[in-house]
Amino acid sequence: MMSPITTDLDDAHWLLMVSEDDLQKAEVNKIHLCALRNELNQGEDGQPPTNHWVVCLETSPGSCVMLDMAPGYGEDGLRGQILVTAFRGCTFTDEALRTFTYDCRATKTASEILHMIQDKGRHSYTFSPEWEGCRYWISVVMDDLEAEGILDTGASKDALEHLSQYWVCPEGSQPREMRKGRFS
Repeated sequence: MMSPITTDLDDAHWLLMVSEDDLQKAEVNKIHLCALRNELNQGEDGQPPTNHWVVCLETSPGSCVMLDMAPGYGEDGLRGQILVTAFRGCTFTDEALRTFTYDCRATKTASEILHMIQDKGRHSYTFSPEWEGCRYWISVVMDDLEAEGILDTGASKDALEHLSQYWVCPEGSQPREMRKGRFS
């Protein structure tokens, strides 16, 4: 069965920098949650340090589609937009400091996962006043993927444990409050 086309995704909340073929033809076999490097281990505006996180949908041993819920949109800059990018030659971004991998148990294309995110209203997201919320957004999407049977039972709980940490560069971790944005 062919995936729905992505042209019906809400343009205000998605920025697709990927071909329709990348989204529809290859099936996602693993989902990688990636904590990106914070090279200087510094926070901004008096806040403690945190990692920005992205989701990489592995479509083959040498390619992935990355979903990056990023702030910076809307009048106050807190509205998120999901940046969707395809990578060849890697299964997740090389900006990752730590990666946590989950096998998919159901056959879905990247396009079908994007549509699930939109159908559940997860594409319309506002970050916290501190400009945080990518970790919370990912935790909710992981709950949805588990509820849909795409991931094994317990995957979202495991992910939450990793998302609740600040991953220090170059190594180590410490608990970090997960500030929550809101879905609209």
